[in-house]
Amino acid sequence: MQPDLRTPSAERGAPSALCPRRSALRARRSAQLQRLAISLWATILIVICIRGLLSPQRNSVYPIFAGAARNFLAEIDLYAASAGPYRYSPLVAALLLPFGLCPDNIGGVLWRLLNAAVYLGSLAWWCRDVLPERAPSAERGAQSALGARRSALCAPRSALSASQRAALYLLIVPLSVGSLNNGQSNALVLGLLLAGTAAVARQYWNLASGCLALACLFKLYPVSVGLLLAFVYPRRFAGRFLIALAIGLALPFLFKSPAYVLEQYAGWWRHLVTDDRQNLPVELWYRDLRLLCRNCYLTLSPMAYQTIQLLTAAALGGICVWANVARWDRRRLLTLLLALGCCWMTLFGPATESCTYILLAPTLAWTLLEAWLQPAPWGLRSALVLSFGLFTVSQAAVWFPGGARQLHTVGLQPLAALLLLVSVLGMELQAIFAYRAVEIGKRDFRSAQAA
Repeated sequence: MQPDLRTPSAERGAPSALCPRRSALRARRSAQLQRLAISLWATILIVICIRGLLSPQRNSVYPIFAGAARNFLAEIDLYAASAGPYRYSPLVAALLLPFGLCPDNIGGVLWRLLNAAVYLGSLAWWCRDVLPERAPSAERGAQSALGARRSALCAPRSALSASQRAALYLLIVPLSVGSLNNGQSNALVLGLLLAGTAAVARQYWNLASGCLALACLFKLYPVSVGLLLAFVYPRRFAGRFLIALAIGLALPFLFKSPAYVLEQYAGWWRHLVTDDRQNLPVELWYRDLRLLCRNCYLTLSPMAYQTIQLLTAAALGGICVWANVARWDRRRLLTLLLALGCCWMTLFGPATESCTYILLAPTLAWTLLEAWLQPAPWGLRSALVLSFGLFTVSQAAVWFPGGARQLHTVGLQPLAALLLLVSVLGMELQAIFAYRAVEIGKRDFRSAQAA
C-alpha cells in the first residue's frame, strides 16, 4: 500500500525505517550462506585429502595416472591390458610426469587439489562472466526471463549475488564429491570447459581454444562443446581450436621418439574403437541412453545408438546456431551451449560413467536457481527437483556397499539427465514465448496510440 502523501513526514518515514533492518537481515543471511559453502567445501577437501594420504590405492584411479606417467617415462606401452586400463591420450601421460615422480599418497593429494582448484576457480569465473545477468526486480518479468535475448535490450541489470553464488556452490556438491574423491579427471575436464566458455565470453580466443583442446585430450567427448563453439564462432574459434588440438597431439614427440609416440597413438585409437560394455553384465554398462532404453524394453544396436548420437548432436548444434543468428545475448547463448553440450556428453556420449555426471553439476545448479529466481511453470520446477533428487540418490548410493550397482541397472542417472535436458529447453522456450508476448503487447499499444 502506497503511503498517503498528505500524512506527516515523520509518519511517512516510519515504514521506510524497516528497509535498513531488512537489508541487514538479508546481509546476515547471505554471510551465513557463504560461510556454510566455504566450510562445507573446506571440510570435503580436507577429508578427501586425508583419505587419499592414508589409503592411496583404495577407491582411487590415481594409481592408473601415476602408472601411465611412469610408463611413458620408461617408454612402456601405455595401453597394454591391465586391471585398470589407461584411457587418455599420450599427452596426458606426459603432463602427469611431475605427479608420477611423487609417492602415490603425495601425488594423489596434489592431483585431487589440482582438480578441485581448476574446477572451483573456473566455476567462479563462469559465474561472473558467463551466467546471464538478471534484471532488477521491477523489471523481472518476461523481459528478464529472456535474459535480454537481443543485443538491443540494454536495460541495467544486477549480477548474481553473493548468496546466490554460495547457493550454487552448495548445489553442485552431490554431483562433485564422488569424482574428486576417487581421483577422476572429470573435475579437471569440467573446469577446462567452464574456463573455455568464460574465455569466449571475454573474447580470449587463444585461451578458450587451449582449454577446450586440453579437455578433449583428456576425454575425447568434450569435442562436442568445441564443435558447438566452432559452429557458433567459425571465424574466431574454429581455426584456433584445430591448431590447439594439433599442437597438443604433437607435443609428446618432443619428449619421446617418434616411433614410440606413434605406437601409443595407435594403441589409444584401438582402445577408443573397442571400448564397448554392451556385452558385459548390465550393472557394468555405461550409464547413458542405452541403459534407459533397456529398462523400457528397447534394445539399441550400436548402429542405432550412433545414429541417435549424430541426430541429437545435429539438433543441439542447430539450436545453438539458430540462437546465434537470432542475436541472443552472448551470456545466455554460452550458458545454453555448455548445458546442451554437457547433456549430450552424458546422456548420448560414448563412455558415461557415474562420475561423468559431474559435468552436469553447474548446469543443474544454475537451472535450479534460475527456476526459483524468476517465474517458471510448476512442471519445470518439479522436473528439476526430481532430477536433482535422482542424482543425489545415485551418488549417495556409492557410499554403501553394493548400493551403486543395485541402482545402476535402474537407470536413475540417465533419467535425471533427460529431465534436466528437457527442463533446460523448456525454460528457454518459455523465455522466447514471454519475449514474443511482450513484443506483441508493445505493438498493440503503439497501434492503439496511433489510432
